[in-house]
Amino acid sequence: MFADDCIELDKMSSLIVLRYRAAIVISGIIIIAIVLYIISCYPVFIASGLHTVRNLTISSQVGPTLTPKVTVKAQATVFYVWCGSSQRPFEFRNYLSVRSALRILRPDNVWFYYESEPVIDKKLYNTWWQELIDDVPFFQHRNLKDVGGRLPRIACDGPGRPSAEFVYALVSSRGGTFVDESTVLVTPPRDDGVTVPLDIRNKSDVRLQLLKADRGISFNGSLERSAPVVQVFKCSSDSELTNASSTLCVHVASSLYPKDIWTLESDVGRILRYEFYGQRDVIKPIPSYDNLAPNIGHMIWTGGGEMDFQFFVGVLSLLHVAKVDMVYVHGDKLLTGKYWNLLIDTGQNIQFVLRENAGQVQFMFHTFKLHCRL
Repeated sequence: MFADDCIELDKMSSLIVLRYRAAIVISGIIIIAIVLYIISCYPVFIASGLHTVRNLTISSQVGPTLTPKVTVKAQATVFYVWCGSSQRPFEFRNYLSVRSALRILRPDNVWFYYESEPVIDKKLYNTWWQELIDDVPFFQHRNLKDVGGRLPRIACDGPGRPSAEFVYALVSSRGGTFVDESTVLVTPPRDDGVTVPLDIRNKSDVRLQLLKADRGISFNGSLERSAPVVQVFKCSSDSELTNASSTLCVHVASSLYPKDIWTLESDVGRILRYEFYGQRDVIKPIPSYDNLAPNIGHMIWTGGGEMDFQFFVGVLSLLHVAKVDMVYVHGDKLLTGKYWNLLIDTGQNIQFVLRENAGQVQFMFHTFKLHCRL
């Protein structure tokens, strides 16, 4: 009797194991079927990288033949061509042009090709060139000799006038947007595939202000390069602009300074203020007493030795005419002499600050003056 019970238990155990395995197999088949159904009904989108590829389209057809088609165009690249065999200062309007291209076009690279590299003017005011180099890591500045490729030999028709033929060849061969050195962008150029013919026979009368080329690369079984679609745009002059809402860009014809756009009551003034200050309203100087500068004066004396009468009078003028609270004299050696002793004996508000390298102090004050420009 006991043996029969054992046999019966073995049969029941085997039956349970078989049912359990069958349930697992059936569940696996159902899960696989669901996954295949989802894949067949919904497209799979794959996104990778930190930078979005512009104008990238991927299309597929569900059917007997799958022909992938990938088109990549409109590289996010901006070109400038700075002409002039003699060195020219990079002005405020040129700085606004590059800044507007950065904000409107959001490029991956800005290629600034120059015939002679821009310089700071003799008054040490226009430091905009160095500020761009310091602030924009993808601002690539190169000599025109380093452009490379099969391009026209003559790149410039004169100072500030790139050759239309050269610009056309440069941009259409690489794809991107050319912006004139004095053109400020307001809105992105349209992308409607319109080809605008460029008459380069009268290139002496042509000044390109904005040119855009899409260098197409299509894949339809094999890689194919399509002809560039080139669009040329004309920008309104800052003296002729009448409707800022419909304008694409503004050409700033003459030099200007930040103070010139503070109270400029026009569409151009509002555009330029927004580009530099981030606001379109007129900027009015308003006194603020929340954060006042310390009422102190600074003077520099290098080499030590006896204080002369002229320096003595300068210290007194700060104390009794400008009425500063304290005068700090910076130097690498202590001053001596009757005038210095007179200042100390009469209890004037003056302190000597020992500097190991007084030349560095001069550079510090010079830099501060540059950043307080108007």
